Amino acid sequence: MTDSPARIPGERAAMIWGVLATILVVAATIGVFLVAPEDADQGVIQRIFYFHVAIAITSLVAFAVSCVAGILYLRTRNDRWDDVGEASIRIGLLMSVLVVITGSIWAKASWGTWWVWSDPRLVTYLIVVLIYAAYFVLRSSAEDDRKMRYSAIYAIAGFASVPLSFYSVRVAESFVHPVVFTGSGANMPDSMLIWFVVSQAAMLALFIALLELDLVGRRSERALRRLALRLENA
Repeated sequence: MTDSPARIPGERAAMIWGVLATILVVAATIGVFLVAPEDADQGVIQRIFYFHVAIAITSLVAFAVSCVAGILYLRTRNDRWDDVGEASIRIGLLMSVLVVITGSIWAKASWGTWWVWSDPRLVTYLIVVLIYAAYFVLRSSAEDDRKMRYSAIYAIAGFASVPLSFYSVRVAESFVHPVVFTGSGANMPDSMLIWFVVSQAAMLALFIALLELDLVGRRSERALRRLALRLENA
């Protein structure tokens, strides 16, 4: 009888979230393209909205998680929170790239322009992306405890740009980037809102799945390093 291989902490959670994210992404894709009604003004290109906005919100959630992780690291000095913070920013930046790509496609198809520098929503979101991209420049400039401490402080300070981006969406007026959520609620019929909620849930589940997978990879790498060190000492 052979012993089963040791399971890396978090591996089961990563698997569960991965399955859930897959189911939700498939359901959202089917619902958005086959069930949700087509917009009378923009036509089929409007369907990109369901993913564009959901990914944008999820990217800001990822940056919020990195801020919380930074606070927890400074309080506990636990490397786990440094891992969570770095992974969250990495995933948030990946989603930010998808936001820019999907938004540019939508804008070009609907309004004939890829980007409008006079739109504060676009510019403030780009500022957020650049701020968090600089996180990795700072992180690579230090070592050991200083790297984690500086990264935590930067993640906390950088989060100040997120409310700025969110606020600009609420107050700016532009034909290029319409507001779909107002103070009185969602500016869409329930038949569209349902599939937006499903798309948002899918993107959030995908973020958690990617985060758990990243953390499992880091733990596996550390376990292999410890094993290699033991073999060298033996």
